[in-house]
Amino acid sequence: MRITACALALVVSPGWMLLEAQARSQVCGPLKEVAALEMTMLADGARVSVPLTINGTPVPLLLDTGAGMSSLTRPAAAMLGIRLRDSQTMQLVSKDGTAIHRYYIADSFQLGHLSAKDIPFMQDASIDDARVSGAMGPDLMVRYDVDMDFSERRLTYFSQDHCPGHIVHWSSDAVTQVPISITSRAGDYPPPLPPGAVSGLPTEFVDMMMARRTPILGTDIRTKVMLDGHLFTANIDTSLDISTINSQAAQDYLGVPLATRQSDAAETRADQPAQVGTETVTVTGWRDQHRFHTLTFGGVTVNNPLFVLRPAVPGPRKAGDPQSPDIVIGMNVLRKLHLYFAFGERMLYVSTATDGAKK
Repeated sequence: MRITACALALVVSPGWMLLEAQARSQVCGPLKEVAALEMTMLADGARVSVPLTINGTPVPLLLDTGAGMSSLTRPAAAMLGIRLRDSQTMQLVSKDGTAIHRYYIADSFQLGHLSAKDIPFMQDASIDDARVSGAMGPDLMVRYDVDMDFSERRLTYFSQDHCPGHIVHWSSDAVTQVPISITSRAGDYPPPLPPGAVSGLPTEFVDMMMARRTPILGTDIRTKVMLDGHLFTANIDTSLDISTINSQAAQDYLGVPLATRQSDAAETRADQPAQVGTETVTVTGWRDQHRFHTLTFGGVTVNNPLFVLRPAVPGPRKAGDPQSPDIVIGMNVLRKLHLYFAFGERMLYVSTATDGAKK
């Protein structure tokens, strides 16, 4: 059943931290928009950036649901006048499970009409596009509902002060819901974080972090998917141009041979757009790829999805690896969808991007 559109009202959340959610009312009210940002397509034609203001200066950040925690590049931090801090006992967890001890604290921060102070960012040397200054991760999202409209290139924040399921504000003939989980990477680190480890961070940040059910020192947004009839846990990652699957899992569960490069992408050269089946993709460097038959999550079915075969890293497992899923859903799938993350409900509402025109 289609849910009728709700009127929008601008609300600015008070408090020192951007992510402090408002108390939910017991009565179903209208959906409340709290911030809206315009997406900018990056050179790969898949990923997008959004404008944020840090220390009074507008900077573009990669929209990155797989980042775990938001980050800044070294050049961006130097330009913004943010000093790097170091804590050998404080462990932040990057998206590949690496422990990061260095971080930044931004004096001021603004996302649309939302503003805050003393916001932590990881140091990030992995950003591959010089036109972005870092990544905007789930830590700056999970206390709100976040709507990603890739067809209109618009990122919108809504208050979680609404009844479950009362979120459809765009025109669509079909909207499905997909359960999601917010999984902490910080929990992968033994031993537990000692009290002295947080001496270098603002007291308010530490109190908020310890009180939260899911720490923001590294989190993943996950869901269950079916790939060619096999059940997997998958991360949802808007920073990937093409979805990935662990190559060993692809071989063990789906019979994908690993000795030879897949024929549908064998001659694709670096940075050259190529017609591959039903999609146009940009391949950066040489990457083994495989096209599966179907990818299904909730009521969404993607036919002929393309995946990069992600090699298993030899040697000791990293901190985040014990719970790392085999599949990561990237923008070759996500950009064709309209996504509404209702983080308070732990639910993702999805329609096709072509149905995403606002009423």
